[in-house]
Amino acid sequence: MGPQKTSSYEQALARDVGCGKTIVAFLACMEVVNSGFQAAFMVPTEILAVQHYEHLTSLLEKLDGDECKPNIALLTGSTSTRESRIIRNGLKTGEISMVIGTHTLIADKTDFSALRISVIDEQQRFGVIQRGRFNNKLYTSSSKLSDENTSADEASDSETFMAPHVLAMSATPIPRTLALALYGDMSLTQITDLPPGRQPIETLALEGNDAGFETVFQMMRDELMDGGKVYLVYPIIEESEHLPQLHAAKADFDSIKQKFEGYPCGLLHGRMKGAEKDEALGSFRSGETRILLATQVIEIGVDVPDASMMIVMNAERFGMSQLHQLRGRVGRGGKKSRCVFLSSTSSTLPRLKVLENSSDGFHLANADLVMRGPGDLLGKKQSGHLPEFPIARLEIDGSILQEAHLVALKILGTSNDLSLFPRLKVELSMRQPLCLLGD
Repeated sequence: MGPQKTSSYEQALARDVGCGKTIVAFLACMEVVNSGFQAAFMVPTEILAVQHYEHLTSLLEKLDGDECKPNIALLTGSTSTRESRIIRNGLKTGEISMVIGTHTLIADKTDFSALRISVIDEQQRFGVIQRGRFNNKLYTSSSKLSDENTSADEASDSETFMAPHVLAMSATPIPRTLALALYGDMSLTQITDLPPGRQPIETLALEGNDAGFETVFQMMRDELMDGGKVYLVYPIIEESEHLPQLHAAKADFDSIKQKFEGYPCGLLHGRMKGAEKDEALGSFRSGETRILLATQVIEIGVDVPDASMMIVMNAERFGMSQLHQLRGRVGRGGKKSRCVFLSSTSSTLPRLKVLENSSDGFHLANADLVMRGPGDLLGKKQSGHLPEFPIARLEIDGSILQEAHLVALKILGTSNDLSLFPRLKVELSMRQPLCLLGD
């Protein structure tokens, strides 16, 4: 008999952008690694993977003594074939204790020796199927390896295999994730404080008409004269005949350059090669350019501490989670920062006003949950209201469900077979068996 799966712990960690979630995840991984097991850390972009890898290795270099430093690897789509083979072999043998990577971690040829924790950073950027493949594949791969390493004579009924603990992190959980947390599928932890010295970001939502642009461009001039750096974020790279109302990064580059003569401009978008992206971001970070026109490619993993202003064009085209993440690219230094969301029409301003009035990730997630619905708890749909709940609305009555969940845990802790609660036991027995199709 092969190893049996024991229950794993699923945890959602959330709060505002830049609050320190990554450090918490690193500490959790190091706790597991120091116990002799492996950790996997999956992120949505290569830029963020490299940033995390460099950050963690930098922290480990400060530790005294080489004997306590684990072997950390970086595995992304840009990793050479030879290096990928070496890393995957190290993961399979257990020589590598922790891997930081992108979607490559869910590839069929990536196996682990003794995985005990899997971290999904910026989990709102992954689809339902991707997250499921990550969690399920990691258990399956490790279980298969355990079977291969255990002979029939050595195996016994007492042998167990611990499925990896899962830590999902997000600054703004998507509605489905928050619904799952309220429903009790995972434990939810909020980091309630920001790092010392972090100043709140002044946020403004305006209609993108002539008056709105005049106001915003004057704010930009004031910010640049005061020594600041400005992001201009666009929904598309080039102008579209089908969507003529949308501003495009490349199309606006020359006009912005002329309007703000004397302040060098840069351009950053997803079609640029890796070296070009690095050069554009490096110039903005060093101050060689003061205005950076970019697409949502800067949403994740971009850290320029002295960037002090952001303007998002056609902001209604972005999701609330995206806008909150984008806003988090400013306000990372000591300078007071601003973020302006420009809406195409007045009818789309109310949703943006929610962001203007709050920088609390969970408040925004709740607002998004009310507007979009929780999605399908047992399926792939990530938004929309559920007709299967005729009595309660998950997005409205979530607190009641949380209270019921705590009461259920208390009852089960007192009497796991409900012998002390005969009336409840009778009531539940009348509701069995439960079936998705009704029974």
